[in-house]
Parts: sequence; structure tokens; C-alpha cells
Amino acid sequence: MSRSGGAAGPTVDARGATRVNAHWRARVLISAEAFTEGRTINVSESGVSLLLDRRFPDGAVLTLALAVPDPTDRTRLHAITAQARVIFNVASGDLFRLGLQFTQVADEGRQLIRRWVHLLS
Repeated sequence: MSRSGGAAGPTVDARGATRVNAHWRARVLISAEAFTEGRTINVSESGVSLLLDRRFPDGAVLTLALAVPDPTDRTRLHAITAQARVIFNVASGDLFRLGLQFTQVADEGRQLIRRWVHLLS
């Protein structure tokens, strides 16, 4: 988990949610047996930005698995599963940056993300 050391710090996205830099492992489930791995770029209570090796169609609803560190013991990871809608894809070198809006997150996962947003903002 890291945070930008620049003057920019946390930002507020177009939906009014505070977005903070977070570099967590992420998976997008493609089928019951297949997934693609990536990393988060930033996160807010309303969504997440991922860096992946493939793009997904705008509007597609994806199943995500995020490895979120425990705020009090960063060696412990919590697996958070969420549903999210693809808002945009942008090419970033040979990778793709996806903007995703959460459509479903379990309460425990939402609370953990909220704790990180408040901790880093």
C-alpha cells in the first residue's frame, strides 16, 4: 500500500467521493476457472481504478477480488469481492487503466475501504 508523496494527495472524483492512491493486488474473474491479475491505482468508497493487461467493454459488470491490507497490521490481507461497472478504459503503454464504479460490495469490504480512504486522506 502506498500513497503519492506529491502535493496532489487525495482527490475528489466527479461523484464527490474522496479518491486515494492505493496499490493493492487485484483480480478480475473472467469465468469460474479464469481470471486476469492487475493492481489498483486508486480507490474511493464509490469505485476503483485498476491497471490490467486487457480491456473490458464500457458498461460491463465485472467481479473483482481485491487483496486489501489490514489498516492496523499491513502484513494481513483481507480478500474483498465486489461487483463493479466499467466506466472507462485508457491505454497506458501496453496495459489498460480501467475506471470502475462499485455496484455491489459486502458491508465488511466497504467498511475496510472506507477506513483506508479516511486513513490516507
